[in-house]
Amino acid sequence: MKFTTIANAKRQTGLSYLGGVGISGKLQKSEKKNRTLTYCIYFAPANKSGYNVCRASTPECRRGCLATSGRTLMDIRRGKNIIENARIKKTRLFFEQQEFFMNWLVAEIKGVKNKAKNKNMDLSIRLNGTSDIDWTKPTLNGKNIFEIFPNVNFYDYTKDKNRFNTLPKNYHLTLSFTGRNWFQCKSVLKKGYNVAMVFNIPSHKPLPETFEGYTVIDGDITDLRIKDKKGVIVGLHWKNIADKQANDEVKKSCFAIQPNNPKCKY
Repeated sequence: MKFTTIANAKRQTGLSYLGGVGISGKLQKSEKKNRTLTYCIYFAPANKSGYNVCRASTPECRRGCLATSGRTLMDIRRGKNIIENARIKKTRLFFEQQEFFMNWLVAEIKGVKNKAKNKNMDLSIRLNGTSDIDWTKPTLNGKNIFEIFPNVNFYDYTKDKNRFNTLPKNYHLTLSFTGRNWFQCKSVLKKGYNVAMVFNIPSHKPLPETFEGYTVIDGDITDLRIKDKKGVIVGLHWKNIADKQANDEVKKSCFAIQPNNPKCKY
């Protein structure tokens, strides 16, 4: 496959886009609160496409993945799998036609850069909406995406602590707590990075002020992690997924902090 234009790429693949701006409720919050357009890509999580995009995932996070929350959850409940199938196709395109994918990605980012400029807004890029790919590896003409756009701010969540060792200057990472990696989380916190942690607390109830002595901020107010204080826990309220049994089991597992946990201070 050879990339020429976005319109032609759509015709060749049957996909409407690779990523988009404000394509989730949380990204829309970033737009309103921070006057920041956030372009985000959602892949098929874990190895659902046949390719593993989350190598540091755990059984709990795979079962409780937010890939089936929000708009995807509504899509599934209507008896459709349009969003899920598009994500599988997009993920396979990334692995099987990477040069084509990267050319398309660069073209889309250039488009949203212009859109942000015209609206007099900031721009941020989150490439791992439902994946944990090391984006320093894929290249186009010898440059990775951070080198192609050195003046654009990128951010992601990751479960791989090793990715903090060689961070590009324009890439902000937040380590995700899995229920099994608290030792790594403490190490990252001590270095001034942040840790995202899910609490089994509904959205209308407050998160604890601290956990294990670390300040907890509300990470659901906005998705723009670049603006967060340093060395804090980014608290996230539990969000329901399509599989009710998995939903009930995972939110009570080690993956989520329970509200009566003695390490929580309110």
